[in-house]
Amino acid sequence: DELLEILSQAKDPLAVQPHLKKCFENIDKIQFEDDLAMTAMVSGEGEVVPFTQPLMPRGGVENWMNEVLEEMKRTVSSQIVAACAAYKEPE
Repeated sequence: DELLEILSQAKDPLAVQPHLKKCFENIDKIQFEDDLAMTAMVSGEGEVVPFTQPLMPRGGVENWMNEVLEEMKRTVSSQIVAACAAYKEPE
């Protein structure tokens, strides 16, 4: 039922927000700007992790949700690399 609801509301990217918890583990919402650019992911605890690059919800919801997934992977990978570099720096 929820998958059908997501697909039926493809014209309104904000309408998928209530379903993100079921699509992505511990992702409460995606941060949207006024122009609908997706700029960050927000965890269930309220932690905001900015994307490495903003995404625009273009095309079918299944397409841009896959783009969100790929950007989540890039962003987390980038954060891990940055954290490892910061950890290795002597004080």
